[in-house]
Amino acid sequence: MFYGTVFCQERKKLPGKIVAAGTGIQDVFVINKATGAEVKTVSGGTFTIDAKAGDQLAVYSQKIEVRNFAISDASFNEVPYVLEVNLKPGETGAAEPSVELDEVVINSPTVNSQSLGLVPKDFKFETPAERRATRYATEAAPSIGVGYVINALSGRLYNLKLAAKYAKKEMYMEKIDNIYTEEELVSQCGIPLEYVRGFVFYAVENAELTSALKAKNVGAAKLLLSGLAFKYLELIKNE
Repeated sequence: MFYGTVFCQERKKLPGKIVAAGTGIQDVFVINKATGAEVKTVSGGTFTIDAKAGDQLAVYSQKIEVRNFAISDASFNEVPYVLEVNLKPGETGAAEPSVELDEVVINSPTVNSQSLGLVPKDFKFETPAERRATRYATEAAPSIGVGYVINALSGRLYNLKLAAKYAKKEMYMEKIDNIYTEEELVSQCGIPLEYVRGFVFYAVENAELTSALKAKNVGAAKLLLSGLAFKYLELIKNE
């Protein structure tokens, strides 16, 4: 009977590098087809996988053409073991360098967050007073509790909400001032001089008037102001 000894070669670490056109390729998969082990190349195209002579390595990614490499004893003498591959048409080995801009300024009244599709066209932007109220609520929430924010129509926050409401009124009041002077409201609308500011404040409560002012429809605004002046004179007469 013949007795023999069989020596089984064990696998060991094989440091390698995937290169295309002289450049290391990152994110390439390397599979040992004998064991199914899979690794991925890192920066510079390097990798490490368990292998032995006789194994085959398959390499692939979206950037390169698939190739198989037979491992021999000589493969372990080269550190790292370089595997040359071909890039697919249109691909580059290295990632394109990124450039960070400090600031981009667009001087165009038609280019804004809504025209670029970043904000819905029907989005309603907050007034400065409303932003102050929102900021106060956000900053206050961690320290004073969510319950306060939910029931925040009191104290300082309530005052800020009122300020936001009055900011809108002031905007429309200024639009009325651009249509009529105080003297014209007295002479054309019959409002007593001492009641002029009260009338303007009263008028901006009217939704139809504010819509006309917002649309810059001066004719409609004047017509509505005339009707409102008549109603306002009745009110102060009854007082």
